[in-house]
Amino acid sequence: MNLEMANRLAELRKQHGYSQEELAAKLGVSRQAVSKWECGESSPDTDNLIALAKLYQMSIDELLGNPVKTEKDKDAEPEVVDAEVVDEKDAFRHDDDDDDEDDQFPTGKGVHIRVSYALTNGAGFFIAAIAYLLMGFFWLGPTGCLGWSVGWISFLIAILVADVIKCIRKRSFHSFSYPVLVVAVYCGMGIIGGAYGINLWHPYWFLFITIPIYYIVADAIDKK
Repeated sequence: MNLEMANRLAELRKQHGYSQEELAAKLGVSRQAVSKWECGESSPDTDNLIALAKLYQMSIDELLGNPVKTEKDKDAEPEVVDAEVVDEKDAFRHDDDDDDEDDQFPTGKGVHIRVSYALTNGAGFFIAAIAYLLMGFFWLGPTGCLGWSVGWISFLIAILVADVIKCIRKRSFHSFSYPVLVVAVYCGMGIIGGAYGINLWHPYWFLFITIPIYYIVADAIDKK
């Protein structure tokens, strides 16, 4: 979004007596999202443009600073043949790759999505804690405490489950924390193998080499 439009959004907000927090609450977005609109770092999507125009009691053209044309102005314009029409959504579609955690939910449904996401993460770590305790008490192994030694990996698995949900939502393989998966697999194999007298640390260090390969492939898939 250009700086002129960003300044206009800031002006309109101040004219109507809203702080960034108050405007964000009325639109159902984060304060950081409003701040980014007014700095020109991102653009409000179509739903938020409509909500802003309704809140300020003006048309979207007036909101964007476009003069409202009368019938006289329209008659005076030369006819344009085969002109490319730019859809309003395309003009204000922002790049999802530049979004941070505060801008992942730009619409009014963002609060509900954030709550659901937080509950999913919380449930995952709660299950991981139970799994850790169960392994600690019941998976004794040759050393008598194998469950406690390897059970902490369940917390990494909880992170990976949350990452899978995030990847599905964003439709991006690059969002997956593949290095966490490699660490979980490598440490788990090494600890379990050591408990049974098998050295799995040395031959399987090559798993870390797959990390850059994964992201190269993920980038190629995401671009398609």
